[in-house]
Formats: sequence, structure tokens, C-alpha cells
Amino acid sequence: MHNEKKTNSNEYPVLKIMNESEDPLGAGAVGEKLAEQQIFISEAGIGRLLRALRQEGLLDRVGFQGHVISESGKERLKKLESNLNVREALKLMLSRTGPLKDHNLIDLLIARRALEREAAYQAALTATEKEINKLGKIISSQYEEMGKNKGYADLSSSFHQEIVNISHVPILRILYDFLGLTTQLQDFFIGTFKMFNEPLNISHEKVFEAIRNRDPERAANLMEEHLTVVINNAKKLY
Repeated sequence: MHNEKKTNSNEYPVLKIMNESEDPLGAGAVGEKLAEQQIFISEAGIGRLLRALRQEGLLDRVGFQGHVISESGKERLKKLESNLNVREALKLMLSRTGPLKDHNLIDLLIARRALEREAAYQAALTATEKEINKLGKIISSQYEEMGKNKGYADLSSSFHQEIVNISHVPILRILYDFLGLTTQLQDFFIGTFKMFNEPLNISHEKVFEAIRNRDPERAANLMEEHLTVVINNAKKLY
């Protein structure tokens, strides 16, 4: 599994400062702007950080004027901002009222894994051909939206909901709804898959293929593997 690159905690604010500046900045100027954010680092420490970022290709030196952000640095900043947004989304969801409030997200995901593992198993046994075809159309639509670089949280949510529905075990749907597995939460999960460079669409398609092939054990195991990745990603953000 891909491991997220470890970063210096001050990398994000420095890259952001550099990106917002129209002129090259030296250690002194960067230090002043960091101090405005209540981040206090010695000028020597900032110099070492700027040098490290330059060596990584994230900054370019402009003679004796200072540093500017490079194209690689802009890409890195974009990734860091995306990661920050995912973490903030997690905090927001856990602070709201509803089934998620005051509950540990990891515990909820463990409950979801057990629930959806059984749903996938039962779906492979009892789903009709019409229901399986509908599930396949959701997969196809998800690929289409991904190809257009559009959001597909609603489709991902529909995929999981549909498996619960075609399991033909009503109590599983009741429990699924109780856990509050909304499109908003699915958006968060998709964000973590992008954040850690893991192919969400492939794991969905594998589960679908196992259900279509009427292989309940494989369908259940693949769903468990898929949601284990979700749990591990969430743990990285806790």
C-alpha cells in the first residue's frame, strides 16, 4: 500500500507564503510572514528549511534575491491543501449532530465493514440478474465521471447502498441507514483514496465481478479488503 510522504510541519505555510508572493523571498521575509501566523522559527532554521525545499525541487533560487516556488512546489502545495481539506472534512463531520456525533469514526467503519461484508455475501447468492445489471451500470457511470474528472461521491454511495439493497436482508438496510453513511461521508472516503493514491474504482469493480459470478465468499472478502483500506486511511488522519 502507498505510504503518505512524511512532511515538515512548516512545509505547507512556507510553500503557501511563496506561492502568494510576487517577488523572491529570503529567510528574513519568510520569517516575518510566519510570525504573522504565530509560527516562530529562527532565521537559520528558516534558511535550512528553504534549502531543503529547494533540494526537493519545490523552490527555485533567484540569485541573491531569495527563493520562488517552482512548478513542482505548486503541485506539492495543491496536494497538501487537498489533504488538509480532507482532514477538516473529518473534523466537521464528527462535530455535527446525527448518528456520527460523539462516536469514534473508526468504530463506525468497523461496524460498516461487518455489515457490508455480509451484504456482499448475500447479494452474490440472492440478487436477480436485473439487480446485478443495475449495479454494473453504477460502476460504468462511476468510470465515466472519473474520466471527466467530476465528483462521483453520489455514485460511490449508490454502489454501496445498492449492494445492501440487493442482499435482500432488510435489517442490513436499517443498520446501514442508522450508521449515517451519507454522500457527504462518501465524499470524505473518496478524498482519502485520492490522498493516498489508491484506486477506489478498481476495488468496487472487483466486488461487482464477484457478485456477478455468484461467488459469495470472494465478494465478501473483497468488500472486507476494500473497507479495511478505508479504515486504515481514516486511522492515518486521526
